Amino acid sequence: MGILHFSDGQRGIIYIVWDDVVTWQAWLNQIEKITSDPLWQSSHRFLADLRSVTDTSTIGLAEVAEAVKAFSADRNSLLYKRGAVIALNEFGRARTFADLLARFGTSVVIFNNLDTACLYLGLDVLETGRMLKGLRRQLRGE
Repeated sequence: MGILHFSDGQRGIIYIVWDDVVTWQAWLNQIEKITSDPLWQSSHRFLADLRSVTDTSTIGLAEVAEAVKAFSADRNSLLYKRGAVIALNEFGRARTFADLLARFGTSVVIFNNLDTACLYLGLDVLETGRMLKGLRRQLRGE
């Protein structure tokens, strides 16, 4: 399926969903879309939901480092940003991503459930769950 994001200017957050098979190329393409989104510059929060990803075999630690390099092309956009990543099987690589982004002033915490991720970002759990579910449905063409 891939990756999809939605920028919520009213709440000042970018929601990102990974679903089914996600390739390195798909991630790289999505990074370009996210970083060129005007809200990326002004938003100080993002939430990435990786719970329904089934295969990321083309993404290793070298690709994670390249992704951080792509995100950090505009270092000012990373300052003071808070992110939450909800990951199950991808927990280790997500942790590496968070550690590398921390060098640029971004605080990313990896969670294994939506409730604590929302608490960290100050989001309503029900609204956030609906948003993520809607993005996942879009990815699946439902």
